[in-house]
Amino acid sequence: MHYLFDKEKVQTYLKEHKIPPFRAKQIQQAIYKESLLDINDITTLSKDLREQLQQDFVINDFTLMDVVEWPETTKFLFELADGKVIETVLMYHWHLKEEYKNSVDQRNILRSWTDHKPSFETHTLNRITICISSQVGCAVGCIFCVTWKLWFKKNLPRQEIILQIIYANNYIKNKFGKKEDGTRWKVRNVVFMGMGEPMLNYDNMVKSIEVMQDQTCLGLSKRHITISTSWVADKIRQLIDDKIDVRLALSLHAPNQELRKELIPMIARRWDIDELMETIDYYTKSTWNRLFYEYIMIKDKTDTLDIADQLGRLLKHRNWHVNLIPYNENPAMPDLETSEFNTILAFKKWVEYHGVTVTVRDTLGRDVKGACGQLGYEVIMKKRIDDMLEEGEGESK
Repeated sequence: MHYLFDKEKVQTYLKEHKIPPFRAKQIQQAIYKESLLDINDITTLSKDLREQLQQDFVINDFTLMDVVEWPETTKFLFELADGKVIETVLMYHWHLKEEYKNSVDQRNILRSWTDHKPSFETHTLNRITICISSQVGCAVGCIFCVTWKLWFKKNLPRQEIILQIIYANNYIKNKFGKKEDGTRWKVRNVVFMGMGEPMLNYDNMVKSIEVMQDQTCLGLSKRHITISTSWVADKIRQLIDDKIDVRLALSLHAPNQELRKELIPMIARRWDIDELMETIDYYTKSTWNRLFYEYIMIKDKTDTLDIADQLGRLLKHRNWHVNLIPYNENPAMPDLETSEFNTILAFKKWVEYHGVTVTVRDTLGRDVKGACGQLGYEVIMKKRIDDMLEEGEGESK
């Protein structure tokens, strides 16, 4: 069984079965532009052709196991056709309307939405971002991320990466309907920040980006696609050589090799910080792209002023933008705490003293366990409960 949104497979199939090639365009339009998930819904095709296609193709073979809604986010838990599980998160970027900005209740408007339904009366939906997974589990082993506890199960093929976006666009269509101008709400930004290290699934990641940028498919701008990586140095160089022009977000999380080994042991053992900085300098000189640097704020571990000074000195001559990410606490990782707000502000100020641009990232998705480092939480918790039940049954025998 093949995916009907696989352009090459469809074109080959139509040629082999002597079906007019213009049908391919109708299929692409239905899936990528109209966000349809069922072949039977493609009414531009005859009933006979739809029945024929169903024998060899499918649009969606994900099983939705759970969906968690919040005004700012939606998290999907998908079971793949092979029984493995991934998570995908939608993030909604709302802007308060001008007439409400001076309201004394403006801080409470967003949180007071009932039934997790956004209010277009008070807010404008500016854009929608999808955080997609590239692997089932992860082998990098960042101590602050629950996903690595699932360990690595498999690389997602490009079709399963793309299907996350197609599914999301269908969901968005049903959730929000059309804009005032008659066009449909869709994913505008794609970030490879879900489960897995995308650079360790390089070929499928690149193939999926080609589909994202194809104007007959998803038609996304290169500025709206971001790869978040733990610094797989050789793949960053390959990205340059292959001229894959997208945005890059780098997860260093520590300005020295010792702390990096503690936080991200697998990557740190393979590439030391000096080699990584050489790779990044090569990237900026080759692409002239500005880099985004992700830095996790963990209480008493990554948030001291001495560490802030080291970070500032490391980055002061580089064209980087630093995002400070408050650690998203998770019951599956009980030994780590997020930095206090005043500590984060002091850290930010100290790094800025060195001339580095710094922002504190909004923590979208925390309420649904869909923020950075939290993906896989439900799977981990279910496994722990199942293990406990098995142990209890064993003791009772």
